[in-house]
Amino acid sequence: MEHDYNLLIENLKGRRYDEALREPILSDGFENSNLPDSVKYALESMQEIDVSYAYKVYNNSRRIHEIINRELTARNIPVDYRYQGALKTFTNILLYGDVEIIVIRKNPSEQAHKDVRQLGDELMDILSGEHNFKSVDYSDKTRIKIIAQKPTCEIDILPSVWVDTPDFLKNKNEIYRGVVEYDFINKKVKKYLPFLNIARFNSRNEHTNGNIRCLSRLLGTLKKDLEEPVDLRDSEINSLLYAIPEKDLVVEPDQLLSLLPLLENHLNNLIEDNELYTTLRSPSRMEKVFASQPEKKESLKKVLASLQTLISDIKKDLGTSGKTLEEKVEYQSL
Repeated sequence: MEHDYNLLIENLKGRRYDEALREPILSDGFENSNLPDSVKYALESMQEIDVSYAYKVYNNSRRIHEIINRELTARNIPVDYRYQGALKTFTNILLYGDVEIIVIRKNPSEQAHKDVRQLGDELMDILSGEHNFKSVDYSDKTRIKIIAQKPTCEIDILPSVWVDTPDFLKNKNEIYRGVVEYDFINKKVKKYLPFLNIARFNSRNEHTNGNIRCLSRLLGTLKKDLEEPVDLRDSEINSLLYAIPEKDLVVEPDQLLSLLPLLENHLNNLIEDNELYTTLRSPSRMEKVFASQPEKKESLKKVLASLQTLISDIKKDLGTSGKTLEEKVEYQSL
């Protein structure tokens, strides 16, 4: 079954819509090439969004940060603030997004989960009283999801506490400092090193001609365009990509399509090999990504199926002119 590229390209344009200019921001390759729609959809999905739009998202984030800080200070709740999310790895697929403000409770008690639960309730009380947001949602009881305005963008707020690892205590380099988040609905605890994960992913990108980020954006796009939402976070996508040998990701910018079969095989192996699935680690090597989440395999299967359809469509479209996935395809960025 083929993808409906009219629909998929409209979805892509919607994610790239500039509210001020009232038009989608697309690359020169998309606007000027005569490539098949399947190829344009794949290559455009891999393109980096102009960083100038990230500044507008961070401006919104800072305003939220200031509101939270003012109110928590008045309530005598000491916290630190840090950022994570797709904007930190430059893998965002939305023109305005995606970023997460980590609100980290300092000096927690011996019952840190209660401190985080209280922090989450306090944050909801603060944010629900603001009239400049389209929506404030804490239904998953892990992170608060905000739709901010001017520009419209998705910003998450994660209540958490610090984890001071031995490496951090030894050298005081915050890259080795971790956080703990709580899923109060499913009664799960997650400890991880977000800043080391981000740093190692970004370093891997430098060694792969930017290609690991391209594949992350493509998988994020395929996930977003599924008919039914799936539970697969950007950090999980980046972790599974980080497990691909670095040398296998090194191709020239005009050979990105040649990476699609590699990506297909990697996802298929991850799904079929349960040991590989349960032992997959994040870039920091601290946490096993899917070990306690067998249900995530179904999400991976849906993304894989969409990728396989995309590959099949591209092969068919290129085949009409005698070309293959290995052919060089010039595609101009912004």
